[in-house]
Amino acid sequence: MRTEAARLWGEACSLIAKELPEKDYETWILELNPASFEDDTLTLEAPFGLFRDRVRQAFLPAIERAVSVAADKRCRVAVVVGACGRARPATTVRRRPAADRARGVNARKTFDSFVVGDSNRLAYLGARQIADGKVSGGNPLFLYGGNGLGKTHLLLAIANHLKSRGRKVLIYHGEEFTRRMVDALSLDRMAAFRREFQVADALLIDDIQFIGGKKRTQQELFHAFNLLHGAGKPIALACDRGPGELEEVETGLRSRFQGGLLADLAPLDSELRSRILKVKAREARLSIADNLLESIAARMNGSVRDIEGLVLRLKAAVTHQECQLDEHTVEQLIAPYVAASAPVTLDKIVDTVAWMYGISRAELLSRDRSRRVAWPRHVAAYLCRRLTNASLPEIGEVLGGRNHTSVLRAVRSVNDRVSGDAAFASRLREIEAMLGRRPR
Repeated sequence: MRTEAARLWGEACSLIAKELPEKDYETWILELNPASFEDDTLTLEAPFGLFRDRVRQAFLPAIERAVSVAADKRCRVAVVVGACGRARPATTVRRRPAADRARGVNARKTFDSFVVGDSNRLAYLGARQIADGKVSGGNPLFLYGGNGLGKTHLLLAIANHLKSRGRKVLIYHGEEFTRRMVDALSLDRMAAFRREFQVADALLIDDIQFIGGKKRTQQELFHAFNLLHGAGKPIALACDRGPGELEEVETGLRSRFQGGLLADLAPLDSELRSRILKVKAREARLSIADNLLESIAARMNGSVRDIEGLVLRLKAAVTHQECQLDEHTVEQLIAPYVAASAPVTLDKIVDTVAWMYGISRAELLSRDRSRRVAWPRHVAAYLCRRLTNASLPEIGEVLGGRNHTSVLRAVRSVNDRVSGDAAFASRLREIEAMLGRRPR
């Protein structure tokens, strides 16, 4: 009961962190401790009475919304005084930039502003095809890849293109879709919720992985999907992994995702980074030599979002510090963005794989044999073997004291999957890019 409460509270906290100011979140939410979850009520413990009263008064609606979304059903939250210290949620909360939280359609995200290269060409062409109404064989469009590679840009480009032609477009974040469904369920407005899909001309959902494990949400999406798909209306989905890796999504829905065009956005290569950097610098009206931009791009391992952050940093230096962007100044400014020259360590691989799969380091090193934890552990073993010179016993020791036979078995299982699963192979390349290393 307490374990379920902790899991639910950890997921709810990741939602609350996106809604509340950071100061409020850290001052009030992180001090609450999950005590129990029963009869659709999550009980949270506060350190003292005045604290409890403040949470009830100011934050209870936001907490109940987040818990309901995390549980995939209408839930209540009880805040009581308990013997709790500072209790951070079990899952690490990665706050999204404010610009990513809004589901409004950013008019600047168009096909013309998307820089095309070998790593994203199929995704771009698939998005153009969907936007032009050519759905035969490419519907749904399933975009997948790491953060900041352009999936959201392409979804918004589709939306802008369709809206410019007077089409009614439904565009959601996976979390928002769940929240809307839960609200409709609790207010007895499911008929109105479903009617939205009956009159829509297109359905676009970002971060579709969020619906994993939420059976009622998946049921509603399944019906909406069939309704639009059967009418020949475009559907585009974006995800951080291929549909074959969405193990908490029902088989029927997952098969729908796989029934159209699967298009991965791979990590940027140096040539594409260089072109994107030049475009972003031009948009920001930065005066900087092309050869210097090319040198920066060759040393970065980041995403489009990282490139945009670097350009903002350069722009701020010019605007507020009146710097000249010569080679020496640029070298200082780009330091946080260029690839580290330090070798990849076993610990770094463990931490990166755990982060990519949304589990903690402690879970990865534990004796937990569930698929959710065991598979990332296999991936970590594979990458430790592939990217370092460590022996099998050394890798086993780092992975929680496992023997060399277990490590070898894990490496072989990942090897077998790489050869037949393009989506998984792309995910491995993404992790390697994050680590900043080529195989030894």
